[in-house]
Amino acid sequence: MQQEWINPSLTSTVSALRNTETIVPAPAATTTTTPAIPAFPTFAFPSHGPNILLVIPTANADKTRILTTAFTSHLPTTNGGSATLLHPLTVPASSNVGEQPYNGAGPAGAHNRIANALQTLADSAGQRAVLAQHGIGTVMAASIENYIQEGAVGVGGEARPVDYGFVLVHNASTGRTVSAVSRGVTVPRAYYEYARSLGTDGGEDYGRVTAGEVLTANVPGMDKANWHQVVADVSRYDLLTEAIEGLEIPW
Repeated sequence: MQQEWINPSLTSTVSALRNTETIVPAPAATTTTTPAIPAFPTFAFPSHGPNILLVIPTANADKTRILTTAFTSHLPTTNGGSATLLHPLTVPASSNVGEQPYNGAGPAGAHNRIANALQTLADSAGQRAVLAQHGIGTVMAASIENYIQEGAVGVGGEARPVDYGFVLVHNASTGRTVSAVSRGVTVPRAYYEYARSLGTDGGEDYGRVTAGEVLTANVPGMDKANWHQVVADVSRYDLLTEAIEGLEIPW
C-alpha cells in the first residue's frame, strides 16, 4: 500500500459502504462501450492432435479458475467422438493500459494481454514444447479486463462511473474472436475521483492506481479485487462467470 493512496476524508468502514451501490445491466454494444478490437497477429502454431491449449494471460488465480471451469464445461468432442482435453497454460502478460483502465482502455487491455501472451508462446521453445507434449491442435487465449466506464448510465438515469468486466476469447488457430461485457457495478464516487486524481501511466485512460486499491487503503477489510461484494452484494467473479457463460466459444 502506498501512502499517497490514503486520504483521511475517505476513511470509512465496510459496514458504512455495504450495499450503497447498484448493479447495472451490461452496456449495449456501441463503438463507445465496445470499441472495435484490432486484428491479432497470425501465429502458425503446429497441430499435434485433437486437444486444446487455453492460454490465460494473467497470474490472477480467480480469473484463471473461472476461465478454466467455463471452458472445461463446454469442451467439444472430436469427430470420432473421443473426448477433447483442455490444457490451461498461464502466461502472465502486460495489458499496456495501466493498473486502472478507463473507457476504451479496458477492451484494449484485454487485447494486449492476449497478443503479448501469444507472442511469448511463439517466441519460447520451452513453451511451444507444451503443444507436442499435450497433443495440442488448437491454441486459444482468453483474457478478462475490468475497467471503469465514465459517465455510464446508472439506475434512475444518473451518469455514474461503472465497473464492467470485458471478456475476450481468441482462437489463434482459426482467427476467430468473440467478446462479452459483464453486468456492472457503480463505483463509489469519492473513491473513483481520488483514484483518478492520482494520475495516469502513458495515456489519459491508463490509470496509475485502481479504485479498488484506494478503497482498500482507506477502508479496513475491503478486498481490492472484489470490493463489489461489499458495495453491491455481488461477487465480481460471479458477474464475470455470467458473461463468459453467455459467450459462444469459438472452438
